[in-house]
Amino acid sequence: MGRASRSGLLFTSGRRAAFATLLATAAVLTGSGILASPAMAQTGQVTSFNIPAGPLSRALAAFGQQSGTQLSYEASIAGGLSSPGAQGALSREAALGRILAGSGLTYSFDGPRNVIITRSGADTTQIGPDGSVVLNTVVLQGQRATTEGSGSYTSDVVTIGKGEQDIRQIPQSVSVVTRKQMDDQNVITIDDALEDAPGVALYDSPMGARYVYSRGFMVDTYQYDGVNRSLYYPQANSFSEDMAAFDRVEILRGATGLLQGAGNPGAAVNLVRKRPLKEERLTVTQQVGSNQNFNTEIDASRPLTSDGRVRGRIVGSFNDREYSIDLAESRNLFLYGVIEADLDTNTSLMFGGSYKHRTSTPCFHGLPTYADGTDIGLPRDTCLGQSWNSWDTDQLSLFGEVTHQFNDDWTWKTSLDYWRETHDVKYSFSEGAIDPVTLTGSSMYAGIFDMKSSNIALDTYVDGKYELLGRTHSVTFGASINDLVSDNDFSLARLDVSQNVFDPVRLPEVADAWISENAYRSANVRTKVRQTGVYGVTRLSVTDPLTVIIGGRLSWYKSTSVYRETGEDYASPYSENGVFTPYGGIVYDLGKDWSAYASYAEIFKPQSEVSIDGNVLEPIRGTNYEIGLKGSLMDGRVNTSMAIFRTDNENRAEFDSVNYPCSAGMWGECYVASGRVRTEGFEIEASGEVLPNLQIAASYTYAHAEFLDGESTVSQSFSTYNPEHMLKLWGDYQFTGQAEGLSLGAGVRFQSESSRKSGDVTLAQPSYAVWDARIAYDINENFSAALNVDNLFDKRYYQTVGAPGWGNFYGEPRSMMLSVKATF
Repeated sequence: MGRASRSGLLFTSGRRAAFATLLATAAVLTGSGILASPAMAQTGQVTSFNIPAGPLSRALAAFGQQSGTQLSYEASIAGGLSSPGAQGALSREAALGRILAGSGLTYSFDGPRNVIITRSGADTTQIGPDGSVVLNTVVLQGQRATTEGSGSYTSDVVTIGKGEQDIRQIPQSVSVVTRKQMDDQNVITIDDALEDAPGVALYDSPMGARYVYSRGFMVDTYQYDGVNRSLYYPQANSFSEDMAAFDRVEILRGATGLLQGAGNPGAAVNLVRKRPLKEERLTVTQQVGSNQNFNTEIDASRPLTSDGRVRGRIVGSFNDREYSIDLAESRNLFLYGVIEADLDTNTSLMFGGSYKHRTSTPCFHGLPTYADGTDIGLPRDTCLGQSWNSWDTDQLSLFGEVTHQFNDDWTWKTSLDYWRETHDVKYSFSEGAIDPVTLTGSSMYAGIFDMKSSNIALDTYVDGKYELLGRTHSVTFGASINDLVSDNDFSLARLDVSQNVFDPVRLPEVADAWISENAYRSANVRTKVRQTGVYGVTRLSVTDPLTVIIGGRLSWYKSTSVYRETGEDYASPYSENGVFTPYGGIVYDLGKDWSAYASYAEIFKPQSEVSIDGNVLEPIRGTNYEIGLKGSLMDGRVNTSMAIFRTDNENRAEFDSVNYPCSAGMWGECYVASGRVRTEGFEIEASGEVLPNLQIAASYTYAHAEFLDGESTVSQSFSTYNPEHMLKLWGDYQFTGQAEGLSLGAGVRFQSESSRKSGDVTLAQPSYAVWDARIAYDINENFSAALNVDNLFDKRYYQTVGAPGWGNFYGEPRSMMLSVKATF
């Protein structure tokens, strides 16, 4: 259990102050608003709308969000008009009719997703000097790529490449975790979101976060609105992100060298930020959960000018919680703000930032097993650390984006992002396998870490269409640069105290100076990484059903790691110049709903190890072969895909034991580029509204990973201990009729056995399934409540298996979270 309970919800001074700050800021930004209950409406689809009476402009904005439709109209014609709203199960036509009743306005469909609204009998066009038709000045309500307010578990477009792309036309596996799905499954962090994503496996880091794997390879590529962020942690993964600021998460699996240059061939993750809304809205969510888990979130948006050309949004969350593990607790404050401006009809500007401050008492390093790998069966709340463990984190991000549309065919976009994070960590941990006879073997250690990093990224590209041989094709070309500087000072010391894992020893705090003076391992290092690249890709329309995609990237990479006190090399510097990573694919439309595809993609990852001749080894090369089938069904309400893939990785450094010790390498170690690994398998995925009012997110992944050449040693970048089989299923049903407002959700995550070999010992977690459930009710047009239960049947399992002496983490026991949301 966690520490003794503190005072209740929002009654400590810290909670009051944080909540008051968020509420005051939101009050400045917004006033009254509308309820935007999630729903999805497409052509021919009857869906439950929840649009209250009020100003017509607000009602139209809500309709655009809830139906996934883009509305075009002159700003002046809606001014001063009211709408009776639209409630209940309606078609889009019926809902629009009710919204516009008594306004003197009418509508017409200009395609399946576009609606033009005009005064009755008004001409919607004018004739230009050259005789062309010119559309009047309009206000655009809704964006196709935005999932917020859509009420859907799927999206037919993504932005993980450059610009908006139809998922069906991308010849690789792409998944989207939408805002609706994140809200329903109570997603708080990026780990929560990825846990629900197809083909993704999570493993606990010894220092508090989680490693993310896809197709056997660690995911080391994270993008924010399509801009790559470099991450570097010298000891273990410490990356985290608060999902309150994001509209969706996009995952492209396989090699993604075209998108980022250097990395592993597992997947790329793109976090898409929330944008300001065109209407006023204030949402306040209060959550109370197991283990003293309190979470408050405020999300406020409004136009900042009367014509709506300048819009602002602010999001804040405050989380104060304990954990199922003894001693562990955290307090987290997160703020996000963004302003978007239409400078003219062709140019838009967006800028904003976020700040996160976290203080916590962590319990790092996991649990041991018996020396032969047998589970000890310790209680799930066992912590082998100390109450004076601490982990303080500050994260700052600033971003800006300019988009200019030259004409209907050509667009230019430039983004500049800056991230800075600091980690101040002090903790005690225990390590060592337990002798089954003496029940001893675990010793205690202490460490201090001072980690600071900054990352600046610039990306600019042009996207457009061109005519060739009587057909229209598209092309994207651009350039990017990314600079990372990371300062890391750490010390690890033995405490010469045995740990009793059955009755953990509690020690007085050890001074920082003592840890530094008695360290068995320490370093004060500055690491710099610079990545630059130019890229281009063209989509050639060969015939009406056949598209050929050809592209590539030229990358330059340089990394140095030096002792900060002396400037001497901590690790061998290495660089790569003009590395070309090709990309190719074909997409064949089998009709309006289905497409077949095949693709080949590469990626590279520089390595610092040197051979006996003193030369740095060639980069690791990753290649991805994939064929598949994608469908957009039921008027786009459901997306489905099937893929068969093979991913190879070669040139991995292997220790040169024949030439040890080796004078050319640091610490007397040299290497040879002989390692070769492979993952192959298949994936099936379906998401969206498969039946009226029933949303699902379902996926099955089979991935077999093996070493083809080289030693089968534990590798952080490649994992054979990922489960071969993963099934993820979640569904939510919204009732209509007398039970309207009620919704029920349930799901399961199943995975087959995962095992990890450490020396001669193999640790294994047998296959298991974890069930979750949810019940929610819309009390009225402004208030709703939901209860989420995770691990419904309290399954006892290891989320991560490590080694006999450390790194074994239990999965979370059953927990509950009650949420109350108010929208104005």
